[in-house]
Formats: sequence, structure tokens, C-alpha cells
Amino acid sequence: MNNVMYPSQDHQRPNTAMYPERTYGINLRYEMEKLLDEYGHWVLLRHYDTTTFSEYYDEITGEGVGGPMYEWTDHVVRSRKVVQTTGGTLSAMEMTTPVGLLTVPYSVYYVKWDDMNAIIAPQLDEIYEFAWSKARAPIADECTALAKVKYNILEAIDMLGDGGRREFYTCICKADMVGF
Repeated sequence: MNNVMYPSQDHQRPNTAMYPERTYGINLRYEMEKLLDEYGHWVLLRHYDTTTFSEYYDEITGEGVGGPMYEWTDHVVRSRKVVQTTGGTLSAMEMTTPVGLLTVPYSVYYVKWDDMNAIIAPQLDEIYEFAWSKARAPIADECTALAKVKYNILEAIDMLGDGGRREFYTCICKADMVGF
């Protein structure tokens, strides 16, 4: 079959991309890094280790008292936040919003991939927002002291590029005002 969907030798197109001819596609991780460096901001990504209980774990209640029940690691990463609204329904997550009520806002974070945050666990990990105007990258202790809003990650989608390599994460989050 010789058509555009199934190219063959007869239908090859010249390389008009901005990358060298030997490239098989866009280096999406590099492009995302450039985008986040220019338009992104710093957030604190808290990753919980569900195999190890923290000092706040209470064996009697089976939950954390005065803190999270699991050990955690904080990572400061670049991200870009986009606020979404459900428009009334969000299948399997929210019920239909009655007429006249505000819809529930959700935030989508595009998080830079690196070896430190290689696996984001949805419905357990959290993103903390804080104000930061200094030229240098913050450290985790500075972020926790400045954190104003906590977002629970509802879904973390690893965006794959050529050959299945993780390029960046798309995290769908909802603000958690109760647990902060």
C-alpha cells in the first residue's frame, strides 16, 4: 500500500526539520527543558516511599499522627502550571455540577523529567507551590518554609518520546486546603 500513512521508498519527503538530517525526531526532553527554563517556575515535589513508615506512623490507628505516615523525599523541580476547570463533569472523578455552582478547578503541571523524580506516584505524591524570585534554584528546606498551597497528584502521565524514553510528566492535581 503506497500512501502517506504507509510511506515507502516512492513517497519519501525531504527533511525540512530544524534538526540535523540524522535525527529521527524532536528531542522533546531538550525542548521541554528550554520551555520550562523560560516560562516555568520552581515547585517542590514530595515523593512518598510506601515501603517505609515515618516517625509519625501510629501502629494503633494505622495512620500518620502529626505528619505523613510514610517516609518522603523532597525534590525541587521546574514546572509549568495550567489551571483547568471541569465544565461541570469530569468522568469518574467528579459528579455533575448543578447549574449555578462553580466548577472545581484542577491544575495540570508539566514537570521536568530527571533521575530524581523518575517515578511519580499518583494519589500519593504532592506538589507544593511557593513564591521564589531569587536567581538561584531553591533548596528543599527553603521551599517547605515558604509553601503556600499543596496539590495532591490525582494522575501522573509520563510523556514518552522516541523509543519510549520518558521526556516529561503531565500531572493532574487538585488543591488540598484541608491537609495543609
